[in-house]
Amino acid sequence: MKKVNIYRFCNYALMALISCFLALNTVSPALTQTVSLINSTPSPTNSLIWPTQGILSQGFRKYQHEGIDIAGAKGTPILAVAAGTVVKAGWDNWGLGNFIEIKHLNGSVTVYGHHSRLLVRKGQQVKQGQIIGEMGSTGNSTAPHLHFEFYADGRLASNPLSLLPSATIAKIPVNQPIPPKPQPALPVSNNTECSGTTVLTGETATVSIKVCEENSQLFYIGKLKQEPSQVLKIPAWKVNKNRYKADNGSFSYLISPEKIEIWRNGSPIRADSFLTSHGLGN
Repeated sequence: MKKVNIYRFCNYALMALISCFLALNTVSPALTQTVSLINSTPSPTNSLIWPTQGILSQGFRKYQHEGIDIAGAKGTPILAVAAGTVVKAGWDNWGLGNFIEIKHLNGSVTVYGHHSRLLVRKGQQVKQGQIIGEMGSTGNSTAPHLHFEFYADGRLASNPLSLLPSATIAKIPVNQPIPPKPQPALPVSNNTECSGTTVLTGETATVSIKVCEENSQLFYIGKLKQEPSQVLKIPAWKVNKNRYKADNGSFSYLISPEKIEIWRNGSPIRADSFLTSHGLGN
């Protein structure tokens, strides 16, 4: 795993330099996907289950962010995606904080970072779905989340989203109460573009965000840069001068000229500063 560690060190060093230069923690808040993931139906090709539940806050980018981030509340259970042996469990000096590394029967390796608490030790055998830790914000992290990596051959990182079951299917957590089902976003027009006046725009490293006014109704529009076809458009309203809010089920977005904040059930999850922004000041 030395090669994996070198890759991870380079990746985290690069991310740290970018963070210092831009004062930005790169996330994808505009299209946060609600995922209730624990004890999900295994993927037919790899028989994996999701490692936790929460919102998918950042995706996989080769040589930049070689894993996915799932944000949630501190203490949310973290599960082993498949049976295997714990080969590492402790502190990672390269950004993952409290982390766990598991080698599986087919030779693949999974990595779980930023735990608040570790519940397994090196050398321990674990079963698929076994709780191995609790979600936290240790290491290079600004809010509670799980950083999850998958190495098919133990050396080269693969995109976990191509190996895990669909995140749109409701799942029931293992040994946990069934979470409240988020309410769907309010229905809006099929037109996902701004056909009125743009009130405020902002751009992060991964997302373009816009507040638009159409026929006296405000809308929040979020678009992933890597997947422009994925657009979220929901009703919004003005909180105060140059500050707007939009609700998407149990999630809320607070948009200002400087940043976007993500809240869930009235509690802040994380914030993402804009690289560029523009407001009309109305």
